[in-house]
Amino acid sequence: HYDILEHRVPSGLVADYRNLLSQCEELYMKFLNVRNSISSSDSDSEVENVSMVEGLKLYEKIEHLKQKLKLIENPLLRYVFGYQKYSGLQAKGLRPTGTKVTHVVSSTMTASLLQFLIRDKLCPESCGEELEIQFHNDPLAAVNACYEGDTVIICPGHYVIDGVFCIADSVELEGYGLPDDIVIEKRGEGDNFVDCTGANIKISNLKLVQHDAVEGILNVHHGKTTLENCVLQCETTGITVRTSAELVMKISDLYGAKGAGVEIYPGSTCTLLDNGIHHCKEGILIKNFLDEQYDIPKITMVNNMIHNNEGYGVVLVRPTMPSDAKDASAERTKGILLFLEETPKTSKSSIPTQEEQPECITDELELYEQAEIPEQIKGNYDIANELGVTSAKKSQMHKKRLSELGITADDNLMSQEMFVSIVGNQFKWNGKGSFGTFLF
Repeated sequence: HYDILEHRVPSGLVADYRNLLSQCEELYMKFLNVRNSISSSDSDSEVENVSMVEGLKLYEKIEHLKQKLKLIENPLLRYVFGYQKYSGLQAKGLRPTGTKVTHVVSSTMTASLLQFLIRDKLCPESCGEELEIQFHNDPLAAVNACYEGDTVIICPGHYVIDGVFCIADSVELEGYGLPDDIVIEKRGEGDNFVDCTGANIKISNLKLVQHDAVEGILNVHHGKTTLENCVLQCETTGITVRTSAELVMKISDLYGAKGAGVEIYPGSTCTLLDNGIHHCKEGILIKNFLDEQYDIPKITMVNNMIHNNEGYGVVLVRPTMPSDAKDASAERTKGILLFLEETPKTSKSSIPTQEEQPECITDELELYEQAEIPEQIKGNYDIANELGVTSAKKSQMHKKRLSELGITADDNLMSQEMFVSIVGNQFKWNGKGSFGTFLF
């Protein structure tokens, strides 16, 4: 209640919560009416039996809604399960004239800047065709004017916007210079900073600064977004990669998130290469649900520096499985969450056998076994091992379901779900360690 009053919850989630609450109250009134209609005597009339069945159905519906409400009310789980926002922004497609436009953004334009810009970016000889150019002094206005295939070139300067970048077409945003020289700062009330739904979006050489927000700095809802040589100064969470979306993040620096620096949803594809992720609550949060309706996320993490985060460098969120601690099942039935404060050190006996390991990580794990693992890069092995085990378990569950239907599963097809590569990352000075698991 107070989180809503103090604007710490996204407006979409508030609407979802109030809708669920009203449904729950309505069902509860129906349940009370049915319960009161049943006499306290031991009579076994047909009418009362029907009322009992109806009452049980209503009770089950109420319990289901209560679980959803609890997920939203719990600050730890609010952003994990409670809110899967869908951006319904429609793409414009190609411009009616069929042309592609280069949008140039600059608060002031000097003769020398224009000369350099023409030489480096706008010279017709460099692209083989005549360019159509539009000039803007506001990057938000430039993005809103884009159609499919357009390019936005942002010149050095400090730009303050009061709105949301909603990018639904395949466009490219490029800073002309170093990220620290091209700063876009978000001010004013509003949940989002950058929402991406385009098929192929590229953002490079920019610094994004977020203030007073309750949602992340960049949300990839659909399609592929490539982020290269950027600096992201976050406020709440950092980058969110939703189900079926793809993020490629290269040579970028992300810091300051009060939640996770990067949130990876099930069914998404995430490639992180040579980035710095630091001074966040958690570095990277992987949501790896084993339920059949979710695919395991495809993850590549190579040569990232994940350091100085308050919690873990990487956290894996997954359901409690039968092979986990036996008493966890009793906890789960009561709706109590089990949070592992420390991940046990992986002993050689706990490493999956050759048959159990996903094909794509077998060679990598063999290399780890041959050499002593330095503490600062041990997280690579822990993450690969944990994801490999859960991925293998999901494959076995899926094969079992298919076999029950009389269908033989193809091992090559099953292996496509596995993550790609997690190697060469360095984990330093993270408050709880390099890797942890959150069980629910």
